[in-house]
Amino acid sequence: MNYNQNHKRKKKIRTSYVWAGVMSVCALAALFVAVWVVITVYEKIAGDSKEWAQNEPTEQTTVLEIDSQEVFGWITDESGSRFREDDGNFAVNSWKIWDDQLYYLKDDGYMATDEVKISGQTFSFRLDGALENIQLDRSWAGLTGDDNLQNLNSLVKSNEFWCYLSSDPFYTGSFKPICYRKTTETREEILGGASPEFSTANSMQIHDGYIYFLPQVTSQQMSVLSAEEKKRCNQLYRMKPGSTQKELLAEGATGFLVLEDGAVYYAADGAIHKVEEQSIQAVGEERYRVLVQDNGAYLVDEAGNVVTGDGSGQMQIEDRIYTLDNGRIKKVVRGEQRMNNAVFTLEPDPQDKGKKAIFKQEDMGSKSVFAQAAFGIDSFCIAEGKIYCSAFVAKGEDNTRYSQIYRINADGSGYEELNGQFEGNIINLYYYPDKKKMYGEYTPVSWKGCYGQIAVLNLDGSIKVIDDSSARGNTDTSTNELATLIMVDDTMVTVYLQTCEYSVSGGGWNVLSERPLQFSEAVQREVSQAMPSLGQTGLENSESLEESDETGEGEDEDGNPSSSQNNRDERENQSSQNNRTERETQSSQNNRTERESQSSQNNRTERETQRETSAPQVSPPPSTEAAQPGPAVPRPAEPGSETTAPAQTWPGPGDTIPTIEANPEQNTQIGNTPSSQEIQYIGPGGPLG
Repeated sequence: MNYNQNHKRKKKIRTSYVWAGVMSVCALAALFVAVWVVITVYEKIAGDSKEWAQNEPTEQTTVLEIDSQEVFGWITDESGSRFREDDGNFAVNSWKIWDDQLYYLKDDGYMATDEVKISGQTFSFRLDGALENIQLDRSWAGLTGDDNLQNLNSLVKSNEFWCYLSSDPFYTGSFKPICYRKTTETREEILGGASPEFSTANSMQIHDGYIYFLPQVTSQQMSVLSAEEKKRCNQLYRMKPGSTQKELLAEGATGFLVLEDGAVYYAADGAIHKVEEQSIQAVGEERYRVLVQDNGAYLVDEAGNVVTGDGSGQMQIEDRIYTLDNGRIKKVVRGEQRMNNAVFTLEPDPQDKGKKAIFKQEDMGSKSVFAQAAFGIDSFCIAEGKIYCSAFVAKGEDNTRYSQIYRINADGSGYEELNGQFEGNIINLYYYPDKKKMYGEYTPVSWKGCYGQIAVLNLDGSIKVIDDSSARGNTDTSTNELATLIMVDDTMVTVYLQTCEYSVSGGGWNVLSERPLQFSEAVQREVSQAMPSLGQTGLENSESLEESDETGEGEDEDGNPSSSQNNRDERENQSSQNNRTERETQSSQNNRTERESQSSQNNRTERETQRETSAPQVSPPPSTEAAQPGPAVPRPAEPGSETTAPAQTWPGPGDTIPTIEANPEQNTQIGNTPSSQEIQYIGPGGPLG
């Protein structure tokens, strides 16, 4: 290789290095410029962004917030529809109203589109989720286990009270009285009071202090219901405990729903309806009245429909039980008298020669005598938390009978004598809460016959008798027309006047005929008052009377008959002569003498027995022989009885006619009778101990 070639090669290499260096410098410069441009652009954008944010209009912020609300309310996904509340949570186990339709969100939050069973009702929904029907869930057994430790029938609960159906075995059909009690108490109350409201199993709910009830039965059960029970079916009611009114919300309903805001919906005729208004109805006595026609008294409701009662033809209104025959009232008896978890009854006391006494039986406890009287208690009722009774306390020398009204607390305390003694007996006593009065069947001359009137008793014990003479057509107390109370409606009183006769051989009164009678209670008069000598005699006077009877039959200190004894002998002789003249048979006189002798002996035996007891006893006020009343005579036979009355043998003026009594309790098992110190003794001298 020559020199020139080597020189050119070396020069070419040097030129390549210089070029590479120049290109590198250019590249670095270009990179620097690019970085500077990027930084400049970034700073510009960042600055513009801050300036834009500061200058953004307020309206733009509002628009963005409105757009964010779109995620609340109904949300639909592949699993169904849900409802998001304002707090962001999805609604569960709750109802929603949308476009006047009802929708239900289940426990998983998704809308129901088939059937849902809730607390005894079955709710049916369309595919779009709208409610279309409500029916009774007959498979539901109600609250059980820890929710119903006492196994109460159809129990429903609220924070204020419990509600359930009565377990009284008397009610054997589908309908049972609705009971309730406050959560802080054990005392059981009846919805509607003494005139209960009835419903069927698992048909009740509680909302905002109201008891809602919708009685329903199966088609098989419907066939055996009475007309009255059929009318109750599928009627939606609500009522507050203790109220005197109830609200009819719907008729023909198959199910119902109460929302949290108090709106009520019900199903009827295959559609859902909202309750827009309700019909107010009275409960208890005000729901019914008596219609007199065709020589009978018929029970009708406030709409004028004849009431037929339950399956056995019975209907309870307040403290009275009506026995009905296609609406015609056959008889009226006093219903169960319950107060403070105890039942009070009027029964013959076997420990006191069968004289009637008030017995008390605590729930699940034994029965014991609560109150007794010298000649027995004729009637009683419970009014305003007190026990009022009419007691047969005294007999006059001519066998005139005297009674008195007493008031006692349910625990036996607070014994009170009300008003004074009055002639006659009150054989049945009923309380009308709306009037704050008691009405009794009063026999003013019960020692002579069974003439009857209606007495009105105020809560202070004052008594008046309704003057029915204008409707009756006479005031003759010698007629044996017993007035049996049917109903007091406003100021109109309805009774059955029962024409009776007394048979000595038959031992009772027999009803020959009866007719309904209505009259106003506006005209009233005072009852016949007791003679002054029979006023508040007290224990001391009674004891002195006993002693005079036992020592010399009323002799003075010298052993001679006293003037009072002479007067008594004279009256007795005159009475005997009058009796012999009227009866004109020696047989009747012998019978009377035998009865008087036996009665006298019974009284002496009783007084001797009383002295042997540890507790002081009260003797009856003065009488010819202090005669004890005869054996209990049944209430007149029911109208229409086929029993032929025995031939009448009318007692003479001096004879003792047994008191007309209320229907005796039959087959009553009496528990241990307490000692006399535990019994309220009613009569002159006050309670024992």
